[in-house]
Amino acid sequence: MKELRALIEGYRATWEKILCETDNVDEVNRFFHLPCMFVGADGSVSLFIVPEDISTFHRPRLESFQKGGVRKPKTKHFEVIGLGTHSALVSVTWEQCREDDSVERSWRHSYNAIKTDMGWRILVSTFQSGA
Repeated sequence: MKELRALIEGYRATWEKILCETDNVDEVNRFFHLPCMFVGADGSVSLFIVPEDISTFHRPRLESFQKGGVRKPKTKHFEVIGLGTHSALVSVTWEQCREDDSVERSWRHSYNAIKTDMGWRILVSTFQSGA
């Protein structure tokens, strides 16, 4: 569980760095297994084969966060369900906060993670309403 918490915390910290310093969404790609899938709140499914696919998906999200004044992404209500030794379901609430800590948006998110030779990676990212 500590490794999975570290995965999500690293992902969160990377988003904060992107929002506050770099504007480079390519930095989040290392958290994902390739190929990977993103499932939208509407049930839409996107399959990503190469890192550029993930970056292309995240660029409009970054622009939306920036437009809303997001500077401090936060996570809470972290839950893990083990699915064997090399797979887990991780659920977390994201809060995208402004500099003054007001919440610009919040949503529940789940990740199917797998353990690889390079550590835990996100295989499926499922967005819920509000994302």
